[in-house]
Amino acid sequence: MRFSGGVTSSEDAEGPRADATAGDTPNVLEALQVYRAAEAAMRRRTGAAMGLGESDILALRFILDAHALGRVTAPKDITEYLGISSASTSVLLTRLERGGFVERRPSAVDRRSIEVVPTAAAEGDTGPMLAVANAQMADATHELTPEEAVVVTSFLARMRETVDRIGHRTKG
Repeated sequence: MRFSGGVTSSEDAEGPRADATAGDTPNVLEALQVYRAAEAAMRRRTGAAMGLGESDILALRFILDAHALGRVTAPKDITEYLGISSASTSVLLTRLERGGFVERRPSAVDRRSIEVVPTAAAEGDTGPMLAVANAQMADATHELTPEEAVVVTSFLARMRETVDRIGHRTKG
């Protein structure tokens, strides 16, 4: 698999062509890498606007999403999600706490445990900024036919499952 980040014969300035002919099929993995790079750049820009790093943004998005679903987030959840050490998670949470984005408090279930909750400011400040980004990305999906949406969704679910398994030891 080749990925140089530059324009190749099967790409235009926007990335790999989706309309390639049978003799010039699009490289799906390359297109996915180009998308991931663009998404990472968007997270860096968003984070810079909020005074946060990329890991901070990922963690905050994870905390906000869990909170919206009524789930409690523990520091160990963030450690596992980001694949970082517990010490790094502690430093990250300190940054988010000092920035006014999260609070750490004793768990309502087990007072010995800590839960991480987004502040009202985090939901108010980051919510609109991330909502605009999500809305713009959702607009791009409106061009898909229902059949194409099923194919893309299925593919992305398989890719997520695949990357989630990478680096995890199997038990047995």
